[in-house]
Amino acid sequence: MIVNIQIPNNNIPERKYIIDILFTEFLGVEYSIELANISCYKISFQDKIIEIEDAFFNQFPKNLSYLKEENIPNKVIFAKNKFTPEKNIPVLYGNLDVVVSDKSVSCGIDIFASSFFMLTRWEENVICEKDKHGRTPDELQLSVKHNFNERPIVNEYVEMLRQMFLHLGFEIKNKHKYKTKITHDIDFFARYDKFSKLIKAIGGDIFVRKSFKKAINTLQIYSKIKKGKAKDPYDTFDYLMNLSEKAGLKSHFYFIPAMLGEDDAQYNISDKGVMKTMLHINKRGHIVGIHGAYRSYKNKNLYYEELKRFPKNIKIEEGRQHFLRFKNPETWQMLEDCKIKKDSTIGFINNVGFRAGTCFEYSGFNILTREKLKLKEQPLIVMEQALIKKYPDKNDFFNKIIALKDTVKKYKGIFVFLWHNNNFNVEEWKNFKTVYKKVINNL
Repeated sequence: MIVNIQIPNNNIPERKYIIDILFTEFLGVEYSIELANISCYKISFQDKIIEIEDAFFNQFPKNLSYLKEENIPNKVIFAKNKFTPEKNIPVLYGNLDVVVSDKSVSCGIDIFASSFFMLTRWEENVICEKDKHGRTPDELQLSVKHNFNERPIVNEYVEMLRQMFLHLGFEIKNKHKYKTKITHDIDFFARYDKFSKLIKAIGGDIFVRKSFKKAINTLQIYSKIKKGKAKDPYDTFDYLMNLSEKAGLKSHFYFIPAMLGEDDAQYNISDKGVMKTMLHINKRGHIVGIHGAYRSYKNKNLYYEELKRFPKNIKIEEGRQHFLRFKNPETWQMLEDCKIKKDSTIGFINNVGFRAGTCFEYSGFNILTREKLKLKEQPLIVMEQALIKKYPDKNDFFNKIIALKDTVKKYKGIFVFLWHNNNFNVEEWKNFKTVYKKVINNL
């Protein structure tokens, strides 16, 4: 069945984008669009009608005039109606009114503008305040400010639409399948690849941790590594792949393609050991991707040069930016221009949950050129470093991961999980291999 969607005659690329995401990519419903002199979204099929309030775009008929910080909602209300999949639903734009009859549904929540707000991340373009790395701080983002960052509200809006259609006699099945995506950002390749790192570690043991015993242990570990009797503490690549394979998964390793001397470079991408490891990962059937270096998040020429530093026989098609640096829309457009197919940069820095409001993969959008991108965003749901700050207790840490996984599973999304290769050995993460193994076995 093809549904007809009438939309107001303004902000047309924005409206067409969000309708295509929700209907084609998320619901899997064929539709046609018609421009009309109306003040709402009117969805019709057979003799049934769904009207969705247009509480946002009609206020800004001039192209791009909505892109102002003052247009971010200053409050969020939580509504409950017969179509909400949870006990309530956050309303970013619109009102609580829902009027239902046998042949029609009228919804006051502007599902389209609210979803557009979350997916395109336009709030991060208009919020001027940035942290020292040029990122929009978590605490300034609407979902964190109003405590719904652990809810995939766009998926909830989609389920509302699905239930509206079902009420009117059109069943739309959720054909998505739950998936787990295990990723590893390789910020540090080796702990003791240089003698200077040994001296620094021993100095930390003596002067910071006040322990000569630890200093001796560090020296012993270093000696074993140099004699080939032990692996470097950060060389967890086979361990990670083994666990993923046992769970029927693949590990995605994102390497920083930088050279020592460049900003925040901790290893040379061209080092023989690094190259050998990437080829080994590829041979085992796991994925090598790009962890775009610190300066590259808005520099297309640099990023393109970084891509050329990978082994020629490994095709790089996905990745995530270092430090989760993201400038909207420059970063997405850069990835698009460099033929990257999938990105997972959109995740919280110090929190966990749904920065884009969804656990589905979706096509990006350049809010300035007003064009839908081929680039697919797979939002990052959990980064272990962010979670440990909030849940230092290992049981709480594990339970929060599983709770978020269960939410993603409920909506049949992609649970994108990040665990750094080096985060098993530092003091505060002692014995976390046991926790990691437990997590992987329960995803």
